[in-house]
Amino acid sequence: MATISERYDELLRWVESDGGHLNPAIEIYHDDITKGSFRVKATCSIGVDDAIVTLPLSKSLSYLDAIRGHPAFASPSTSDAPSPEGKDYFPEEFLKETPPHVVGRFFLIQQYLLGPESKWWPYIRTLPQPEHMSNVLPVMWPSDDIEFLKGTNAFTAIQDIKSNLKKEYKNASKLLPENDRLKYTRPLYHWAYSIFTSRSFRPSLIFPPETSSGLPCELDDFSVLLPLYDIGNHSPLAKIAWTTDEQTQICVLKSRQTYSAGEQVFNNYGMKTNAELLLGYGFILPESNDLHNDYVHIKTRTDPEAGDLAASHVISLRPMADRSSFVGRSKLLSANSLSCLPCFSHIQDTLIAALYESITKEDGTTDTSLSRVMQGDIQHEVLRKIVDILGSKLSIDLEEIEVNEPEYEANNSNQELAVLYREQCVRVLESALCSLMTVDD
Repeated sequence: MATISERYDELLRWVESDGGHLNPAIEIYHDDITKGSFRVKATCSIGVDDAIVTLPLSKSLSYLDAIRGHPAFASPSTSDAPSPEGKDYFPEEFLKETPPHVVGRFFLIQQYLLGPESKWWPYIRTLPQPEHMSNVLPVMWPSDDIEFLKGTNAFTAIQDIKSNLKKEYKNASKLLPENDRLKYTRPLYHWAYSIFTSRSFRPSLIFPPETSSGLPCELDDFSVLLPLYDIGNHSPLAKIAWTTDEQTQICVLKSRQTYSAGEQVFNNYGMKTNAELLLGYGFILPESNDLHNDYVHIKTRTDPEAGDLAASHVISLRPMADRSSFVGRSKLLSANSLSCLPCFSHIQDTLIAALYESITKEDGTTDTSLSRVMQGDIQHEVLRKIVDILGSKLSIDLEEIEVNEPEYEANNSNQELAVLYREQCVRVLESALCSLMTVDD
């Protein structure tokens, strides 16, 4: 059986066979903490604008590959590259009635089942395998481990994800021939979901614009897997660039900063909170003086007719104006909101705006600017109502976590991660509640 190092070596050779490569100053490093990651080799360095990974789009895997070459989906975007030799197409009804992101997952399962016969086998064998998924994403954790998240928003999100996965699999599998249903099992669908969730990229950031021409869906209705590209770990502070050459059909991950020998080279998955990282990638970022990533998500009802600003908002561990609240500041509607009342300092401005509009919409005073609302230049009665609503909501969320305290000590890595996440949520809510108390009666 090949070692993980040998599998990575084969992956590199496979990528190089179509003109791609990993920067020779970088190596793939694997350990129990970072798993696979990029690291600068000894005596080497990486400079600004140096390419980290160069990848031909022919090595990507997505919904496009499931329909490529199929007579019912002939279009420039799906016929540029030849379909794999001896390709076994999914039924036309399945491809047309099933959401593109679900088709992409079934295609990954198909390639996994093909084993060495699959074009993508050198890539697939470097991925976490189905039998090892119980400690990757929380939605795949054993039920005893998921219970450690009870009381948090993450626990509720997991129940919603499980329900959606059940519906997706049921609706899609019934469109397959009966013999195929025995192969495309629910556990394999959960595995494919986990791989796409934790490793995929948005097509519009990778594929040239003309890729969407003739597609039976929007380009971002599915996700794309990028072999080798996806080994880079996440840092919200990493300065990177993704570029694709339309002529060569090669995408490049470039560094926009310098790295010294022995340093890990990061990708940047975007401005994601620890809640989003936990659910989507199975990890959270630790707190430091320079960066914290601890936020609690608060949902409000959307009102399309009123042009709601957002349906989801964040509460921050530290004030948004703190230099370490990097992700929180990126979510603010206006930079002017950093100069706000102390009671609003931990709250995303879209939530304050949504509450203000809800309270005042009946008296016609909702045209007050966001800056004035955040600075408290509004009727004191309205300000008091906003603070009271926030205090009530945050207190309920805090109590929900506290009353669902685990009954026994954490005894594995999943449970330890869940406990750490719970503790961070408690600290966020307590900090925000303390700031709300600064409002004068």
